[in-house]
Amino acid sequence: MKKQLSGKKLPESPKSGYRILFQKSAYKEYQGLPQGIKSRADDVLLILSINPFLEILKFKKIRGKGNHYRIRIGDYRIIYTPQNDCLIVRIIRIGHRKDVYRHF
Repeated sequence: MKKQLSGKKLPESPKSGYRILFQKSAYKEYQGLPQGIKSRADDVLLILSINPFLEILKFKKIRGKGNHYRIRIGDYRIIYTPQNDCLIVRIIRIGHRKDVYRHF
């Protein structure tokens, strides 16, 4: 599976409207996820590529950050920011809830 930011890109589904772009550090975090969480994250990323605001994702806005949202996957979180003008979802962090909110 390919990802993108600095040359890393997720494959786009035929109906996808948004491109998923990873920050370099977020891609490394994604690669280090446990296998069960990683497969669930793949499902979430596919839904994000269709529409980052679908209610099925149960996303929440992060307080104090302009346009940042989080999605819960068990004890793990995906922090992302959608850019509607150019149809991009930028993945900022992926990690365990105890330390995913630090340094972003």
